[in-house]
Amino acid sequence: MSHNVPPERTIALSPRQAAALPYVAAEPTLTRAAEAAQVTRRTLARWMNEPAFRAELERIRNNIADFAYSELESLALKAAYRIAQLMDSDDPNVVQRASKTALAMSMSVREQRETRRRMEALENAITLMRQQR
Repeated sequence: MSHNVPPERTIALSPRQAAALPYVAAEPTLTRAAEAAQVTRRTLARWMNEPAFRAELERIRNNIADFAYSELESLALKAAYRIAQLMDSDDPNVVQRASKTALAMSMSVREQRETRRRMEALENAITLMRQQR
């Protein structure tokens, strides 16, 4: 789910603001982000109140989250393959732990799919309600 910012909003950023955005997205606190971006915390706090800056920061954070999610999905496949290999072990304890992990993962995936399905249904219902207004 990508949140695109219209081009006219990104143009509103100064070069200093644009240069600071990666630091703000990467650092856990405003103080550390300001230090990394080489601006004062006060300046950064002021920028955080600007809609164009916030929108671009959100877009960057969403892109980072999308990338991280894709990486985790590929690792999940690798993990599932490894668990399947472990289930063929000669050690009954390894087989038991691998089986337990596989079942837990399966249940988690099923719950996540159901949650996603329900959220999509709610989003569709909201869209239909808005269209009927």
